[in-house]
Amino acid sequence: MPGAPLRSRLTLAAGMALVSTSALAGDCDAVADAYDLLSKAPAYRQLTSLGGQPLLDSIAIGDDLYVRDGENWTKTLLEKGQRAAMTKRMVPDAASLKDCASAGDETLEDVAMHVYDYTPSAVQGVGDPGPQRVWIGADDGLPHRMLSESAKTDVRLQFDNITAPAP
Repeated sequence: MPGAPLRSRLTLAAGMALVSTSALAGDCDAVADAYDLLSKAPAYRQLTSLGGQPLLDSIAIGDDLYVRDGENWTKTLLEKGQRAAMTKRMVPDAASLKDCASAGDETLEDVAMHVYDYTPSAVQGVGDPGPQRVWIGADDGLPHRMLSESAKTDVRLQFDNITAPAP
């Protein structure tokens, strides 16, 4: 049959497209799941730098948020569930992400990580964040580092031995 080789190539191409789409969907799921876990983490410390310079040092414990200003810490009591809602606003679900792709595995501070590139949707009041990279702990599934080259931000998260600072 003269059309058989063409039909076989088209079927193969369609199958490859399905595999590619499934891989992207799985990568977006992994990223969204990590941010969902972050919203439920009992405590974490977030160190944010802008252009290589320290910008923000904060600690979240339950619904309490502590922000460092120089040597002093300020405590803000969030409404119940507000911390989770803030995270969900940035990454509502896997469908809100695009261009998700595994960037391989790395070690970050002696911890095995899965690394993903993705682009989150623009958030009202924040704008278009551009492409980002996230390092997700292989064992805990939490995001440990987020990098945005376009915004020149580098966010590092710590989850162990987090305690409330003295206000």
